[in-house]
Formats: sequence, structure tokens, C-alpha cells
Amino acid sequence: MTDQQTSKIIGLKHEIKAVRAKARELRSENDRWRDVCVTLQKLAGLDDTQYGRLLQAASLPIE
Repeated sequence: MTDQQTSKIIGLKHEIKAVRAKARELRSENDRWRDVCVTLQKLAGLDDTQYGRLLQAASLPIE
């Protein structure tokens, strides 16, 4: 294996680590937004059906 190949592999490993870290960060952010949404749903007094319709009307994913 040449030095160039070795440095490319090392670069790819660093890139994979960065992408995984970003995915973890986005997953955590998504969880926090879900908590906010649940709180707002409760404050608005919406049941799951009403909340689902609201999300659908705003073209947001229902999960």
C-alpha cells in the first residue's frame, strides 16, 4: 500500500467519523424538536387525530 493510498484511507475514516457525529447531532436535535411538538400539542389541547391533521395540513411528516 502506498503512502497516497494510506492517506486516502485515513481521510475517509475521518470523513466517516465526522458524518457519524453529524448524524448523532441531528438525531438529538430531532428528539428535542419532538419534545417541543408534544408540549405544544398538549398546550393546544389537541388529540392525536387533530394533531395529525394539523401536521398534514402543514405538509409535515407524521411519524
